[in-house]
Amino acid sequence: DEAATIAATLAQVRTAVPDLDVLVVDDGSADDTASVAEAAGAAVLHLPYNLGIGGALRTGFRFAHRRGYEWAVQVDADGQHDPAEIPVLAAALADGADLVVGSRFAAGAGSYEVGRLRRRAMSLLRVTLRAMLGRSFTDTSSGFRGFSRRCLGYFADSYPAEYMESVEALLLACYAGLNVVEVPVAM
Repeated sequence: DEAATIAATLAQVRTAVPDLDVLVVDDGSADDTASVAEAAGAAVLHLPYNLGIGGALRTGFRFAHRRGYEWAVQVDADGQHDPAEIPVLAAALADGADLVVGSRFAAGAGSYEVGRLRRRAMSLLRVTLRAMLGRSFTDTSSGFRGFSRRCLGYFADSYPAEYMESVEALLLACYAGLNVVEVPVAM
């Protein structure tokens, strides 16, 4: 349900990276998200009902992998992610990363304010992942991510569908031996 923001987001994507294909996965929206996205020139996959973010992302991964894309970037339709940062993610993919996390908290990312309770929850997730993986991430819940062809194929079949899927996806990617990196981005 992002009819109010999707046209502006798509315009920003087109300005930032005019030569890229754009796909919108309409996850059973009850508003005009799909028609607004189509009018803005995006290809739209219509899911018959809401699968949640994990199901919508898996649909996008399958689409990209089956069509032979070498890489893809996830951008939220609400305008939180700055499409001008897509080349930063793409550069990390070109350097050999399989999963690139755009971090709003990494050194050089600028400032991003979160509330005290959310900050504590995010800190707990960082500590938990560090204990489980033996490595640190500054932004475990960022949805601004880039995916190599190898990662697209892996997530086309295994991307988690449950709540907190972004954190679980980091775990799965690391356990699968994918090269996971973070890059600083402004949001």
